[in-house]
Amino acid sequence: MRSVLIAIAFLAVTTGCGDDNQHSGDIPGDDVMMDSGSDTTSPDVVPDVAGDTAPDVVESGMSRLRAEGMNIVDEDGNVVVLKGVNLGGYLYHETWLTLVDYSAQARAWKVAVEMELEDIVRPVLVAIGPQIVAGMVGVSDGSGGSIGADAWLELLRTELGEVADTATVEAYFTELEKYLPAIYDDSDLPIYTKLEERFGIEARDSLLDTYQGAWIQERDIEWLAGQGFNLVRVPIGYRTLTKGSHLAQPTELVWNEDAFARIHALLDWCEKWGVYAVLDIQECPGGQNDYSGPALLYSTQMYQDMTVDLWEEMSARFHDRNVVAAYSLLAEPMGAPSRKARDDMYDKLVKAIRALGDDHLLVIHDGFKGMDGMADPAEYGWTNVVFSTHIFEWSARNFDTFKGTVDLYDFFFRTAQETRNVPYFIGSFSGIFDEPWAYEAVEYIVEWMGKYGWSWSLWAYKDVQDPVAADLWGDKSSWGVKSRLVGEFDRPDLFIDSEETVRQKFASYGSLELEVNQTLLDVLKADLQSQPE
Repeated sequence: MRSVLIAIAFLAVTTGCGDDNQHSGDIPGDDVMMDSGSDTTSPDVVPDVAGDTAPDVVESGMSRLRAEGMNIVDEDGNVVVLKGVNLGGYLYHETWLTLVDYSAQARAWKVAVEMELEDIVRPVLVAIGPQIVAGMVGVSDGSGGSIGADAWLELLRTELGEVADTATVEAYFTELEKYLPAIYDDSDLPIYTKLEERFGIEARDSLLDTYQGAWIQERDIEWLAGQGFNLVRVPIGYRTLTKGSHLAQPTELVWNEDAFARIHALLDWCEKWGVYAVLDIQECPGGQNDYSGPALLYSTQMYQDMTVDLWEEMSARFHDRNVVAAYSLLAEPMGAPSRKARDDMYDKLVKAIRALGDDHLLVIHDGFKGMDGMADPAEYGWTNVVFSTHIFEWSARNFDTFKGTVDLYDFFFRTAQETRNVPYFIGSFSGIFDEPWAYEAVEYIVEWMGKYGWSWSLWAYKDVQDPVAADLWGDKSSWGVKSRLVGEFDRPDLFIDSEETVRQKFASYGSLELEVNQTLLDVLKADLQSQPE
C-alpha cells in the first residue's frame, strides 16, 4: 500500500478521458477450536444496470471460483461475493503496521527518555506536532506536499535550540542519528536490509520465519471466519519467497521453501475454516511500484523474466488449491510509465499462467490509472480475470469529501465494468482515521460495493497502534480490525537488540494482545449480516 492521492489521480485520468497434502514442511499453528460461524453466502447475480441492488444470497462451498460476466461464481454457478481483510504485515512486512522498530518521531522520544531529557524534548515535540499521523499519513507541509522525516527532524533541532543549550542539542542529535534513517516503512526492504546487515542472511530468514509464525496463526483465521468473513487477501513480497542477499536488486531467484510451506499451511487453515485466499504479489523483482525505489520492472527485461518465473512457480505450487480464490498478479502497479506498459506486463503473466493449464481467477489492478483505462480482456485474449483498484482518500477529513469522491467513482467504475464485462474486486480500502466520520465513510463505501455485488478486502486485519504517537499527540487510526494494544509491548529494536532478543520479541507477537476496534468491526459485520440466509 502506498500514500497515493487516488482521488486526484482518478480525476486526472477519468476527466481526460489441488492435492492439499503436497506441502514442503510443517508450520505450527494454534490448536484452539470453536464453532466458526463461517458464512460464504453471496448474491445470485450482480445487477446489469447501475443503481440496481444485489439480490439474495445462496450457500456456496469451497469450490473453484471463476468469472461469469460481471460475477464471480462457484462450480455450481452460484454467485460468490468475497468479503474480508488483508493480512498486512505478514508475508510482506510493512513495519508501520507491526511496530517492529521505530519511526523517526517515536525514536526522537525514545532517545529523549534514555538521555533523561523528557522535560525539554516533550513540550517541543508536542508543539511541532507529528511528522506522520494515523500510522503512515504524511502531515501537510502547507504547499501541497508532506513533511519529510529530514525536514521534520530539522524543525525539531531548530525548536530545541530555542529552549536548550547548544551542547545538549548536539549531544541529543548525535545519539538520535545513530538510529537513522528509520526502518519504519511500507516496504519490506528496510527490515530485510537491517537484519541482513546485522545478523547475516540465514539468521535474517530464520528471524523473519519466527515473526511470521507468530503474527498470523490458525486462531486468526478461525476468528475471522467466526465474524462472517469469507476472504483473506495475502500480500506477499518476492523477498519473502526467495533466499540470498537482499541488499541489492536480485540477479536470480532461489526459492525459500519455508515461505512456500507457510503459505500452504495458511491455505490449510483457510480451507478448514471456510475462508478463501487471494495470493497477492505486493512487490515483484525490480518493483512494479515505488515501494522500495524506482519501478524497474517495465524497463528491464531481466526483471520481467524473473516476475514471469515467480508466477510460474506460484502456479506450479498452488494450481490445485481451490481455496485460492485468485492470484493478484501485481499489487498497485503505479510505477508503470503508461497503461500499455502495465497491460503488456500483465499479458506476459496471464499467458504464462494459462500456458501451465492453471485456470485460477487473475486479479488485474489498475495501478491508479483509472478503471475506465483498463484493457479490454478480449483484445488480449484474457479469460477468468477480475479487475481491481484500491481506495484510500488520504486528503479527506470529513464525510462529505469522502462521499463526494466515491459518488464520482460510481459512474466511471460501473460504466467501465459494464463495457468490459468483468467482476470487480476492491482489494484494499480504509477510512484511515479514528473519527466518527471515517467510520461513516467505511459504512458508505461498503454499502456502495454491496450495491453492485463487488468483492472487497479491508486494509487491514491487524495494525499495532503506536503508543508514542498516542501519548504525545493523541494520534490513533482505524486501519486495523485489531489494533489497540492491551498491556505492555516490548518493541523490537533492530538497531541494538541482540539476535536472540530479536527472536524472543518476534516470537512474542504470537501472544500480543490487540483489542478489537469494535466500531469498525460492527460496520463491516452489519454488511455481512444484512445478507439473508
